Amino acid sequence: MFKQLIILLTIASLALSQSGFDILNTPTDTRDAALGISLNPTVKPTRILTHPEHNVTLSVWNWVADIQGAYLGIGLKNAYVNVQAMHSGELEYRNDIPSEDPLSTFEYTLFNMGAAHAHQWQQFTLGLGGELIYERSLNASATGISFNLAGAYQLSEKYLLGVGVRHFGITGKLDEESTSLPTEIWAELDVNFNKFSVVTEVNNGAIPNAIGLVYPFLNSFEIIAGMQIEATDPDPTIHPSAGFTADWTSFTFGYSIYQLDHNLGPRHFITLYWNY
Repeated sequence: MFKQLIILLTIASLALSQSGFDILNTPTDTRDAALGISLNPTVKPTRILTHPEHNVTLSVWNWVADIQGAYLGIGLKNAYVNVQAMHSGELEYRNDIPSEDPLSTFEYTLFNMGAAHAHQWQQFTLGLGGELIYERSLNASATGISFNLAGAYQLSEKYLLGVGVRHFGITGKLDEESTSLPTEIWAELDVNFNKFSVVTEVNNGAIPNAIGLVYPFLNSFEIIAGMQIEATDPDPTIHPSAGFTADWTSFTFGYSIYQLDHNLGPRHFITLYWNY
């Protein structure tokens, strides 16, 4: 039964992916979620210097079955620190036979904290990030250490190429269930067309391709949209996302919906950015 509980919980809480540490692949804020592409400076540490637009990020999100998450990130010149958590309320375990009462109820917790550093030499930027991850389910828990290495090269004023490897490291075991990090090699291209910008990412993970668009509107607003392309048989599956940001003095407010067509329903993200 314990193995069934872990499988059920993983499916219900974190989108049918390959690892119990899938909090590492969960979007962290409005822009991440709307684009469908990770912009987290801890995961892609070169962005600390190539895109130094926000110094403090506070984000909350909500999903099916009373599952919530929160993210706090702080940028300090060429360094960045963050804390992220995900928690489910009471989930029910039931067998295949309909019954009035569940066989059991349980909660689930994921937590990670990280830091990153980047350095720039003319057009080239190199960054390294690390995260400590903790996972707990029922009476079992596991801890892991994740590392992220990234490089970026400014091809021209319009084109920025980034490459790296994320989420490689070591983990423990969640009771009898083996737990592994969702290690991925990725490449990202940022293109700035003045009136709008395009971000694309290719990686060797579960969702290998993504493309996003950022369109400034009336100087104070940004409309953001993206889609992920998942290679499935016989036809690929497309997961669209969308959102917006609005500036007010030194603050920016954002809202987005991640994976509008997800079979468990989309995730809703609310983010407040503060430039100090």
